[in-house]
Amino acid sequence: MGSRVFTGRSVAIAVCIVLVAGLIGAVVWLLLGLGPLVPRLALTGGGTFSVDETSVEYVLSDHGIALAMWCAGTLGPSGSTSETGLFSATASGFFTSADGKPIKWEWNQPTEKGGDFKIDGTPYDLANGTLFLMSMKAGKLQVTQLDVDLSQVQANAHGFQALAKREPKIARFLAEAAGNK
Repeated sequence: MGSRVFTGRSVAIAVCIVLVAGLIGAVVWLLLGLGPLVPRLALTGGGTFSVDETSVEYVLSDHGIALAMWCAGTLGPSGSTSETGLFSATASGFFTSADGKPIKWEWNQPTEKGGDFKIDGTPYDLANGTLFLMSMKAGKLQVTQLDVDLSQVQANAHGFQALAKREPKIARFLAEAAGNK
């Protein structure tokens, strides 16, 4: 009589080995930064500073400035934080409008021009730009999204003033902010 090559037990062991190998492969894939399909940005910090009558809050990545919110008509506290972990990344912050209303923003799972981004609860598609000009008009938040290359802008007032000189929409934004003091 011939012997059976495969028993129920040997098939179960082989299936378990394949499943464990697949799980280990997926973890190694993520640890090496090979996945998910769209690589996340490594967030490296950020900050806030004033430009004339406005405030700029920005997020830095390993490629330079990845995201900036430029606000007119803010008073009081503002702040931001960012965190990059093994499987996730997030950045968030807030401004305080002149009437005391907090304007919150958050960016989850950031990619170079993507991720889940919201200002004051409203989602924005970062494929359309990563610079946001914000102001309060008649008690309502007005947001203008611009698609400009921020990666070469210096993360200080001089860098953003130079950007305003090159971009007419930003220059108008600053002029309006100065007129509304």
